[in-house]
Amino acid sequence: MKRKPTRRDLLIVIGRLQDLIGKSTAAHGNDRDPNGFEEGMKALDEAFRLCIEASSQDDPVSQDGPWGSER
Repeated sequence: MKRKPTRRDLLIVIGRLQDLIGKSTAAHGNDRDPNGFEEGMKALDEAFRLCIEASSQDDPVSQDGPWGSER
């Protein structure tokens, strides 16, 4: 069994997610790149998998709250 992530671990994951979302946004916004869509989707897929991996040690939680579905 893996150890539960620390706050530092989660901050590192958030930084990686920001990088991947930035790559996806840049690829999507580059209309001169014929592979932009695929590159953007690849970065989003990696970000999605990272979210699943980062939260795999915890039980599901409600999305209500300061950063949940209310925004």
